[in-house]
Amino acid sequence: MKRLLIGLVCLMVLAGCQKADRQVFKYEFESNDEGFSQVYGDYHDDGNGYTTYAFAWGRNKPEIAGATQALFIEGMNRSDDLFMGYTKLISGLRKNTTYTFLIKFKLGTSEESGSIGIGGSPADSVYVKAGVVGVKPVAALDDQGVYRLNVDIGNQSEGGETVVVATTMAKPEGSATGMIYKDVEANVTLKTTSEGTAYLLIGTDSAYEGFTKFYLDKITVIATQK
Repeated sequence: MKRLLIGLVCLMVLAGCQKADRQVFKYEFESNDEGFSQVYGDYHDDGNGYTTYAFAWGRNKPEIAGATQALFIEGMNRSDDLFMGYTKLISGLRKNTTYTFLIKFKLGTSEESGSIGIGGSPADSVYVKAGVVGVKPVAALDDQGVYRLNVDIGNQSEGGETVVVATTMAKPEGSATGMIYKDVEANVTLKTTSEGTAYLLIGTDSAYEGFTKFYLDKITVIATQK
């Protein structure tokens, strides 16, 4: 009986000391888009079938030495508040469980810090945001005729609750001319859904009233149970 009790105690201790769930998700876009989908928000009807926004997205190779296939997205900020980016379903996590998400990726940009443009800088006034949310980010028309996202991304230089400002479109000082990759990281915390899912969201929130294009590659998400 004594040995049985000791054994039960040991099992209970081991059960209480299980390692926290940690999962790593990597996306490199060599052969396909890895299930990522584009999302635009904070724009209105231009009266011309949205053509003046010049929305475009897809997968190709940026003009960066040694670069491989990557996602790109572009658009003209006619609304002075355009969000554009990509979202991806992350599944297989524990249900109704709080995780910290470390998000790492390469951002392809050609914008020089200190540049000047309409309404702001095409480098310093275009804020790169990253995070995770509980529902798929989509835009719907509101009562003011603006397509708004259904998730909290904050506003321009301010982040949302689980979508934060990670950097801007500005290249690091001393970068080569033309387009370069810069490494970006963000940390957020979110409780998963009852299905054990979350949605990754990476994009730009722009105060620059002009054209923006960027690339995303080598995205890694490390989800660690709290």
